Amino acid sequence: AALVKFDALVAALPPSEGGEKAQLRRITELQAENDSIGQELQKQLEVAVKELKQVQELFSQAADNCLNLKKPD
Repeated sequence: AALVKFDALVAALPPSEGGEKAQLRRITELQAENDSIGQELQKQLEVAVKELKQVQELFSQAADNCLNLKKPD
């Protein structure tokens, strides 16, 4: 399905002044840029997951502390 979309996008590109070679070079550049952006987003996601786990841990500790304070002696 992704290949069909890619082919459709290529077909929709305006004619390139440099011809097919220039189009292929531009497609390669765009793929590299897309890969780079994908890797950066993956890094950001990993950082966000770590931060979420830290927040969950802190929340759990705070909840435990509150419950411990409310326990009768």
